[in-house]
Amino acid sequence: KLFWPEEARLSEPEILAKVQAIAERDSWVKGHVPDMVWFHRFDETSTARIRKALGMDHNTQGSRVFYIIVFRKLQPITDLSGPEFRDAWWQIINCHRILWEGGVYHRDISPSNLMYYRLLCGRVIGVLNDYDLSSIQDDCARGNERTGTVPFMAIKLLTVSAIDGAVEHVYRHDAESFIWVFVWVCLRYKDGK
Repeated sequence: KLFWPEEARLSEPEILAKVQAIAERDSWVKGHVPDMVWFHRFDETSTARIRKALGMDHNTQGSRVFYIIVFRKLQPITDLSGPEFRDAWWQIINCHRILWEGGVYHRDISPSNLMYYRLLCGRVIGVLNDYDLSSIQDDCARGNERTGTVPFMAIKLLTVSAIDGAVEHVYRHDAESFIWVFVWVCLRYKDGK
């Protein structure tokens, strides 16, 4: 994964460290989150640093930095159908709930973030993927933006009051996103195609 997150936000590797700590305590999470193999933050790519070197505005608000993260390979849940889809879906919902109760808020439920892998015995394991827009309970929102994948966001989060920052992102908003994803997958795919 190659991406440019805001420097002020907790990084995905930092959030995944908290996720892994929860996974060590709970079987609904262990194996149902991405396995990060390696990551590197390229500090020299900081947009604040580049602005400063060019003699531009020294404001660091909204500054971004380049990351590379390598994960164990996963497949999209949309490749599944029938009982395998249902099982992976349910595993991911349970993983999400336990993480939320543990203070990790995903905030970007979308089809591309619901993944799976197969065990050697053929059993499907659902994985809640992509934590770059996530936050931790005790972390003040330091980022310039809090987004999700718009077609799957809770309706309340798309209102003017939410855009103005007057709506707190709560569990039911992610739960609604799961429903929007489910409807979309059911209408868009047949037998994983």
